[in-house]
Amino acid sequence: MEQLACSARVMTYNVHGFVGTDGVYDPERVARVIEASGVDIVALQEVDAGRATENPARGFEWLSQRLAMKCCFSLTREGQRGRFGNAVLTRHPYRLMAEGLLPRARDEARGVQWLRVSGPNWELHLMNTHLSINLRERSAQVQALLGAEWLARAGTELPLIVCGDFNSSPFSAVYRRLAGHLHDVQRGSERKRMATWPSRLPFWRIDHVFVSREINVASCSVPRDALTRSASDHLPVVADLVLRPAAPGEPLEWR
Repeated sequence: MEQLACSARVMTYNVHGFVGTDGVYDPERVARVIEASGVDIVALQEVDAGRATENPARGFEWLSQRLAMKCCFSLTREGQRGRFGNAVLTRHPYRLMAEGLLPRARDEARGVQWLRVSGPNWELHLMNTHLSINLRERSAQVQALLGAEWLARAGTELPLIVCGDFNSSPFSAVYRRLAGHLHDVQRGSERKRMATWPSRLPFWRIDHVFVSREINVASCSVPRDALTRSASDHLPVVADLVLRPAAPGEPLEWR
């Protein structure tokens, strides 16, 4: 599929620690899902940073090399099986603006990473997150996400994308709060809105890409085939976004 002028193709994808629905740890399947989509930017959740008991090179660093994309990883927790967090892969220069954890009580740690990405003739802010499975924690987390440390701090100077696994359907209060500030890319699609979890027989739409109002959505899809049904327990969301040309400024460097 050809890229549109002044456009970016973005994916959000919970990769389930690179463990597929068959219980097999296989980052190559995730790499092939991303490769087939032809995306510019990939926001990943539940990223395995390398298992000490298996092959430490088979984590996000391996994925970055396999796809020839730069990777920014943000740690959220450490455990017996290794280090886990969120990661962004991109073909373009970026700058990490901030990373941090969201409020929690009982559930595992949840984080946000905020990048500024510079394409050939566009710039944007991207926030990648994974919210709690606990309702009260999700409510506190979305309040923090919309607050002074994250969305409010990003401002309106550049287009904004907020994406990830929100563990929240379009019927939830958490979703409605985000949709009150941003636009859900699936709602701009002519296609039927597609669920993302569980990947084998999806019935729940909990993975979302939200964009600021000045971003136009050219197309949106949820790839569903034999590979995406087996690579993770979530399906990815892919969106083609039309962006306004960026004003000339200081070029970003790889970080």
